[in-house]
Amino acid sequence: MEVIIATTVMALLGLLGLYIAPLFFLIMLLLPLPLVYLILKRDLLYALLAVVLTLFMLMFTFANIKSAGLLVFQFAPLGILIGLMLKNNVTVDKSMAVLFFWALLIAALNLLFSFMLSGAGISQVTEEFRATMDQMAQIYNQNGLLDESDRQQYLALTEQIVNLVQTFLPGSVAVWNIMLTMSTYFIARYWMRSLGFTIPNNFHFTQWRLPWYSIWLIIIGLALTLGGDELSWQLMEVIGKNILYIAAFIFFVLGMAIILHFIQLWRVSKVVKIIIMLVMLLYLPFTAMVALTIGIIDPVVNIRRQPGEDGDGNKGG
Repeated sequence: MEVIIATTVMALLGLLGLYIAPLFFLIMLLLPLPLVYLILKRDLLYALLAVVLTLFMLMFTFANIKSAGLLVFQFAPLGILIGLMLKNNVTVDKSMAVLFFWALLIAALNLLFSFMLSGAGISQVTEEFRATMDQMAQIYNQNGLLDESDRQQYLALTEQIVNLVQTFLPGSVAVWNIMLTMSTYFIARYWMRSLGFTIPNNFHFTQWRLPWYSIWLIIIGLALTLGGDELSWQLMEVIGKNILYIAAFIFFVLGMAIILHFIQLWRVSKVVKIIIMLVMLLYLPFTAMVALTIGIIDPVVNIRRQPGEDGDGNKGG
């Protein structure tokens, strides 16, 4: 009965995700949870049986078999991976490291399938975007909203956006998968604990750290970017920029954890803390710059080191 219920829930959620695009992100957060439950309550075989039954149900109820298979591939391995790590009491730090590389692998496979196996490419995506922006410019021009000089500025802005899309699309897909994977993991931890399962190793966001060698992400990204520009090798430059893009996201999140850590330590009223948070939101570009800088520095100097803590405290995890 548990397998049947889990299969039904995953099939219904999968159909909602395939038919209602705005709900896709929320659906992808929830789809792996039944598999995590089956692994913790039973074992891996029950979860695999539920995956097979869900795949057959989606294939029979949804006309596009390829889309159904891709959807199952998106959530089933992730649910099984999270379930096995929780069942075997893998620490949060190690789990996050595994899930980080898993998210990068899924992002690479998504790009491979979308841009190579399916015959599409980044150029096709940007051409469709450019055509859409040109149509909007024509509509604005016909309605008298744009004169010729404004139209030229609009088209120049369009070209800049297209160049950014061409450059940072792989990194954006990777960041999206990292966010989705990590969110699913922590939702699964919270839900399984609320159902009565023993989930050890409580995670405190404000205490999250990165090992010192994570700074090599910045070094490698800069080296590839500068080397590609110097050698006029566009592929190397694009790879370097995308590594920097992913690293910027990671260090920004780390910087926010450090900022929230010190806000919690300040002995001020909650009203003052709320005001500080609102000011940070109002000046978001400045907040992002400060958080990114702090995040880059912390793996090396350990900003949150307590008095009396030894030098090993900056190893992170």
